[in-house]
Amino acid sequence: MQSLERIANLLSSFGNGQAEIPLNELLARNGIPQSSGYKLVNALVHEGFLQRPARGMLAPGPAAAAFFFAPLKALSPPGDPSISGGVRHYPDASGRGMPRMAQWNPNLLDLVSTARFRREPPFVIGFANASSSSPWRVAMARSLMAAAQRQRDVVSRVMVRDAHDDPRRQIEQLAEMREERMDLCILSAAASDHPELLAAVRGLGAQGIPVIGVDRICGEPEDMVSFVTASDVLVGRMSALWLVEYLGGRGRILMLCGREDASPCRLRLQAAMEILGLHPKIEVVAIEFTNWEASLGHEIVQRHLAAGTKFDGVWCDSGLQGVGSLRAFTEAGYKRGTIPPHTGGEVNLMYKLAFHHKIPLCGVDYPAAMGALSFQTALDTLFGRQVPRRVEANLEIVISRGHETASVKADLFAEEKVRWDREDEYVHASGWIPSSTTSHGRKPFFV
Repeated sequence: MQSLERIANLLSSFGNGQAEIPLNELLARNGIPQSSGYKLVNALVHEGFLQRPARGMLAPGPAAAAFFFAPLKALSPPGDPSISGGVRHYPDASGRGMPRMAQWNPNLLDLVSTARFRREPPFVIGFANASSSSPWRVAMARSLMAAAQRQRDVVSRVMVRDAHDDPRRQIEQLAEMREERMDLCILSAAASDHPELLAAVRGLGAQGIPVIGVDRICGEPEDMVSFVTASDVLVGRMSALWLVEYLGGRGRILMLCGREDASPCRLRLQAAMEILGLHPKIEVVAIEFTNWEASLGHEIVQRHLAAGTKFDGVWCDSGLQGVGSLRAFTEAGYKRGTIPPHTGGEVNLMYKLAFHHKIPLCGVDYPAAMGALSFQTALDTLFGRQVPRRVEANLEIVISRGHETASVKADLFAEEKVRWDREDEYVHASGWIPSSTTSHGRKPFFV
């Protein structure tokens, strides 16, 4: 255990803006004797967790990058002086080299001490969910509750609250769960920029109740112990990059975004616009907000088609509204193989429609399983273990077969991802909850 703690301390030393640290300074900073420290460092270099960029210097190695954070594959303009010669280059539509690189995110090496929150089990945990307004949000909650079921030996009760995307209601629910003596709160914020909600979150911390964020954040990561998410920047950039490359660097794009006041929507849109802005022959016809609802996506696309709006591709930050867009095209009489390329994943029906109608599709799946990750992070916090300031769930790139581009390759093809035996609204990696939540006369587990 002491060796693991030393390894964690060594690697987390690079999370303060320092890309390289002298060997002796690194050991001294962490109180590790040189005799044993050299041996430990050599082992970490051998395994790829550290590397030696220069004599006497150490930097995080590729294994550390893969273990501690999900890479944000980004674009920089050709000739960007910040790009080193070792970065792979891919051709863009004009044939010029475009770099695709992993951006360093030091927050993912920032470990938080939670000793002050240590409790004795069994624990009472509150889950303040922004809403259950979409299949994805239901799936994320199910993932969390499935993880809770597996930990009934150390958790006596999970209080679940649904704010219906109303930050004022969520403030009341936080106060209610605090009065019911919750030990920790898992929060998916009903709004990302709401001063009163942020004050309530900070108030819990001030009273010794740790807060773990999941999916949506209010304020900054420092306002809570840890934030569990997936890279919304990667979702926006990779989907936009695929669409641009598929269209050959030119065309008119309709953008269907999620909920305007939610942090994932803002991050994805900003990241996508950065990519689109690199291509002057790409025109954004309109930016529309759908609240991640299939019905609104359908209504918006139907309105544009009825008005005669011409576009060559549809960028959706999620398949939740993308399903509505695809249905609008099929209802408008578009034949198989003629619907323009779309982005957006997660939802089973999105992949079914893409396969049936031969629609070019790129989905960067936002994993609902982050709910389970947030619950594990909550337990680690209550047991007093160090936790990362930011926990990122793995993303998966799903592309319809035959539609990969120079820079964006599939982890899975759409027909491999789809679950033909499951319902249209099925969201992948959502978890499972036993049908009975009470047994042997015990009190209800979820309240």
